Amino acid sequence: MAKRKNTLKSVNELTLKQKAFVDIYVSNWGEISKVEAAKRAGYKSNKPEGPTEIASRLTDPNKNPHVVRYMEMKYNQELKKHEGDKLKKYKRFETLSKKAEDKKQFAVAVNAEYRSGQMAGMFVDKKEVTHVGLEGMSREQLEKRLSELENKIGEAKDIINVTPETISQE
Repeated sequence: MAKRKNTLKSVNELTLKQKAFVDIYVSNWGEISKVEAAKRAGYKSNKPEGPTEIASRLTDPNKNPHVVRYMEMKYNQELKKHEGDKLKKYKRFETLSKKAEDKKQFAVAVNAEYRSGQMAGMFVDKKEVTHVGLEGMSREQLEKRLSELENKIGEAKDIINVTPETISQE
């Protein structure tokens, strides 16, 4: 059977399954894989690797440029919608802060102001993890930690004897 030529199609020429695939994939971006989106859109295959092949083919700009263009278009629409929602929330915090100030509820006003500042990127929560593993300890610290552990386990420390009989200097 001769392979049919992949003619350049417009976004309007997508099949219902292709549109469903893109809509499902973009609306659940980051939550599901493109393989799962293809399955949910109704693509079926008898081969075990079939859904993976189908999903890869659908998102390949050389094989299905019209699907990829539609996906980019839908993704950009989702981004704009998300940014609009973010702006609405930011303005809502500003409004809540002003209303709380007018009612002399300063704790609420400060909290709303802080949250709007967080959304604007003015406040960033930083957490420093200072846990050091055995690799970062000096010999003295290791020996001290080992003796602490030996004291904790008490009688059970002789169950496994890890003391070498002879020490060789290399």
